[in-house]
Amino acid sequence: MNTETELKLRMKPDELGRLRRHPLLRELRLAAARTRKLHNVYFDTDDLALRKNRIALRVRHVGSHRIQTLKAPDQDGSVGAAHRYREWEAPILGDRPDLDRIEDGEMRESLPVAGAEELKEAFVSDITRSTTALVLEDSKIELAVDTGEIATPNGSERVCEAELELKSGRPARLYELALRLHDRVPFTVEYRSKASRGYDLLLGAKPQPTKAAPLDLDAGLTAWQGFAVIARQCLQHLRANEDCSRLGEDPEGVHQLRVGIRRLRAAFSLFAGVLPAEQREHFVSELRWAQQSFAPARDWDVFIGETLRPLLERLPDDDSVLGLIELAERARGEAYELVAATLDERRYTRLQLQLDLWLESGGVQSDAAVDGTTPGPWNRPIGDVAREVLAVRHRKVRKLAKQFDELQDDRRHQLRINAKKARYAAEFFRGLFPRKTAQQYARRLAEMQDCLGSMNDAVVGRRLVDDLAAAGAALGRANDLLAGWHAARIAGDMPRAARISKKIVKLDRFWDDL
Repeated sequence: MNTETELKLRMKPDELGRLRRHPLLRELRLAAARTRKLHNVYFDTDDLALRKNRIALRVRHVGSHRIQTLKAPDQDGSVGAAHRYREWEAPILGDRPDLDRIEDGEMRESLPVAGAEELKEAFVSDITRSTTALVLEDSKIELAVDTGEIATPNGSERVCEAELELKSGRPARLYELALRLHDRVPFTVEYRSKASRGYDLLLGAKPQPTKAAPLDLDAGLTAWQGFAVIARQCLQHLRANEDCSRLGEDPEGVHQLRVGIRRLRAAFSLFAGVLPAEQREHFVSELRWAQQSFAPARDWDVFIGETLRPLLERLPDDDSVLGLIELAERARGEAYELVAATLDERRYTRLQLQLDLWLESGGVQSDAAVDGTTPGPWNRPIGDVAREVLAVRHRKVRKLAKQFDELQDDRRHQLRINAKKARYAAEFFRGLFPRKTAQQYARRLAEMQDCLGSMNDAVVGRRLVDDLAAAGAALGRANDLLAGWHAARIAGDMPRAARISKKIVKLDRFWDDL
């Protein structure tokens, strides 16, 4: 068995020549590039049992030779944008899989098939691959440039990508090399394997919105290690929603994309006392830029879905509301064009690769001992940092919650922000404390956040309408209708928000239980 760590870079066909001519490759290569034609046949059962178990099985045709490869995710799964796989490869005699050639008995026994006769061809890929062996300081990396096609009975997809595979050395070198190549060659990171893309084509599957996975921190981690786990999970969350956001068919996609960025920004804020100011300010600034680029799409989604559509249900024949929806839909389309452009922008790709490199290199510990022996805030126990952070966030929320009845709009907005940050902190650290009380705490804060969110939606909706009017749109009586609608929503939410505030004031400090 081999363990394979690879980083895939998706690019346009006309950029391949620029990549091949990059002077860095001439500097780092050990030998001339080698080009081969690869015909790959992927096999699975009728009910796609291998896919369900996250396993890919292919037979590769290279001239007259046949090579069987079985791939499964490594337990670590990924190292940032790169992915790590366990791989079993062996030559075989025929065109069909030979499961006896899988020498790992435990892996062979765990396959969800009784024998190779259950397997049938699922899809194929025809790839022209050019490989170059590179050496970057202490690491050997293979660059593979792939062009071709993935074909299934239900459709096909072109392939144009470069793959950086770590042959020996440090995974961080993959990001270093990618960033240096990125200076001259525009590309985005490809998170799906060819097998994953083949299955999606076979099933006609579209990318779906993805919520953040539950996070359990180990109490034995240092502050830096805890931050790194949180940051990687936030990056995984936003990456999982990129393709859905590009598609622009489900508002939840761009919402989850922005949640991923907000959670990552919150992590930098919560660990401000641990992280070097220069790096923290750089990443927070870049994340703020990305979040602002995605904000218009989310604002129009909320305005259309939670204000204009309900208003139209009440007034189905009102021409002014119908006209406003048409204008809003047009503006939303332009906002989603900005989402796609931002995701494809070099600045966005650079931000992610820089973050991956920083985290994989040890971040604040890269210039110090990484064994936890060097004094510094980053080597404090994660539990100590969590208690301090939770206490500070709780005080800020509680102070404003106690004054809720006297708060003006701007202070209610601040209460919402404070509740959001305290909720993220509770979700990040809940694995360190009694789970039930931590979940109850986060749930109560989420209620406050959602309740005050409708008030914020009214403010944003007003701004969007003003923007349309400033652009020359004739809104008619829709202005008056919206003002009344928003006023009614705020009036309806205020008593509920006041009740939730009183409950928040009485919330138990669950982090004091240990």
